[in-house]
Amino acid sequence: MFTSCYNHDPSSGAKQYERVELQFFVSYFYAAIITVIALFETHPEVQSVFMPFKAQNCESLMDNVQLKSHALRVMGTVDKCINRFHDPAKVRDMLHELGARHVMYNAKVDYMDLIGPQFIWAIEPVLGEHWTPEVEQAWSDLFKFISYIMKGAMTF
Repeated sequence: MFTSCYNHDPSSGAKQYERVELQFFVSYFYAAIITVIALFETHPEVQSVFMPFKAQNCESLMDNVQLKSHALRVMGTVDKCINRFHDPAKVRDMLHELGARHVMYNAKVDYMDLIGPQFIWAIEPVLGEHWTPEVEQAWSDLFKFISYIMKGAMTF
């Protein structure tokens, strides 16, 4: 897939792919952390729902292992939605279960609509020149879909 113009060694393409994949993961993981922190800054009431993060400032949150773990789970869900796009029923079931679990965490239905705009704000500078209106619309649509299904599971 990623072959070098200067090196015809087939293992070179695999190494390049691994580097790109790692960079992709690190970029989105970083954006997920920034998303949660920005969400807490712009909507402090959301932070109060997360017991481990109550009364912590932004600097301490950047190094918080539990926040990083949550960011990984969020990005894992986004990744599953993207990779299971061809199987909408599976995606809906997964998001419905996730929404139902968020009820147990005392998350409010309105909080679901806050994540997408925060993620878009965080990921735009990471993508840099690759950011386009179409990319923004695609991310927005994805998060609106995620929010819609999760909110449906949260209202009984």
